[in-house]
Amino acid sequence: MQSVVPTLDKIYEHTLATEVPLAKWQMAYDTQARAFFVQAPAAARHMSRGGRIIALTYTPGGVTGGWQPWIGMGSAKAALESMCRYFAVALARHGVTVNAVSPGVSDETTLIGQTPKEVQDALKAWATAGWTPMRRGVAPSDIANVCTLLCSEEASFVTGQTIAVDGGSSLMNPDFPLALQVPA
Repeated sequence: MQSVVPTLDKIYEHTLATEVPLAKWQMAYDTQARAFFVQAPAAARHMSRGGRIIALTYTPGGVTGGWQPWIGMGSAKAALESMCRYFAVALARHGVTVNAVSPGVSDETTLIGQTPKEVQDALKAWATAGWTPMRRGVAPSDIANVCTLLCSEEASFVTGQTIAVDGGSSLMNPDFPLALQVPA
């Protein structure tokens, strides 16, 4: 049986984390962690009557180490989630909530949409096979709905949290075969 996941040498020039250029790593930190560190306090200054700050992240990138070329983005996203917790504590007394939304994989996002078709097909097959229990990738509307909820008055007591919008894929255990986790 042929694997649904293409080999890296067919898709990317394989780069180990130890080979990623400093400039590429720095760009990830500048566009993710540093940008949030600068802009969240700037935004909060305009929220004298409370408000909401939401960061878009990708938790698996900061927790796992399998996608080696993404060391900069993964570690920057982990830093971003950590900063959300720090800013949530700092801004809570002003009625400002700070949360992160962590979308699962989608073929409709800019990042995945820029990958080769083989990668997109493999991700779709992965989701529909059951690694995402809801058997589909996340839609932009799924992410927008959670952000809308976090901005609502009903969520005014939710702060410092990272909300996974991934159809349950973060609940799956890669140590066990899929057939043991999800009914066919």
